[in-house]
Amino acid sequence: MTLNKMTSLGHAEKGGDLPEQDSPLKSYPRGFEPIKILISNKSKQSEHKCSSFDYKSAYERQKKATKHAEDLLENKSRELYEINQSLSEAYNHLKEYKAQLLHQEKLASIGQLAAGVAHEINNPASFVKSNLGTLKNYKASILQLLDAYDAIFKQAEISEKVKSDVSQLRKDLDIDYIQSDLNSLIDEALNGVTRIETIVKNLKTFSRPSDDVKNQFSINDCIQNTINLVWNELKYKCVLTTEFDELADIDGFEGEMSQVFLNLLVNASHAITEHGQICIKTKKLDDEVLISVEDNGSGIDDANIYHIFDPFFTTKDVDKGSGLGLSITHGIIKKHGGRILAYSELGKGTRFEIFLPTK
Repeated sequence: MTLNKMTSLGHAEKGGDLPEQDSPLKSYPRGFEPIKILISNKSKQSEHKCSSFDYKSAYERQKKATKHAEDLLENKSRELYEINQSLSEAYNHLKEYKAQLLHQEKLASIGQLAAGVAHEINNPASFVKSNLGTLKNYKASILQLLDAYDAIFKQAEISEKVKSDVSQLRKDLDIDYIQSDLNSLIDEALNGVTRIETIVKNLKTFSRPSDDVKNQFSINDCIQNTINLVWNELKYKCVLTTEFDELADIDGFEGEMSQVFLNLLVNASHAITEHGQICIKTKKLDDEVLISVEDNGSGIDDANIYHIFDPFFTTKDVDKGSGLGLSITHGIIKKHGGRILAYSELGKGTRFEIFLPTK
């Protein structure tokens, strides 16, 4: 029995084939089987525990990743909301700044035209002052004649000599001319006062800050009022002609449209070196109004024509323009739902066409 066991062991040690066994325990000597069974069971338990641990770890990692993603999404949403709020505030500030810039541009234009406006106001004021002074002298003459009549009528008898003296006095004082000229003097005074009122009214309309409420106004009247306001800038340099169609009132901002026409008229005046022509026309289309402002000035070359509506672009000297006039003009026309086109030929002149909707 002992030999058989050793033979089996020796055969196993030499790497020989072992006989087939029904159980793996039968191929090992007695005493080793419990060890094999214990090691095998522990290995299976370890594999089971390792499998359970990996699943739990993956679940925890997924849970942490999900929470991290949710936190990241919340942070990004908060950042996006804050950015949106900042953009909204920036837009409101930009809108306010644009309105202020428009108003400042108006004030700058008024400052540029201040001398001309003062001259236009001074002329009718001078008429009034001069005519009132003349009327005062006429009044003294009339009173002197009345005094002479009183002296005559106080006498009991009126001689021919007295009558002759009174008649001569009437001629010396030129009473007949005074009577005929008195009415025209008063009319001129009233006309001068009316001109002052018109200029002041146009100035107020032009310089008034715009609001967000549209009002109906006449394009033709708006253009004419602007011409009255800027006339001192034009009358020494050009012949101005107007051709107005019968137009219905449109909805918009009259003060801003006055700014548009003033910018175009001033630019046309600056483009004329010595003496030229400016023509303003209005025409009724199907559902639009066409306003054209044309001059025969120096014109704009091809390199600059595509930039004239860009902010701060100007070919004028520093003391003559900021480069905002046409940019603001373009913005105002766009605000009214219209469009503006420019046609120019160097050395021959420029024409601006404005299309505004009537509905």
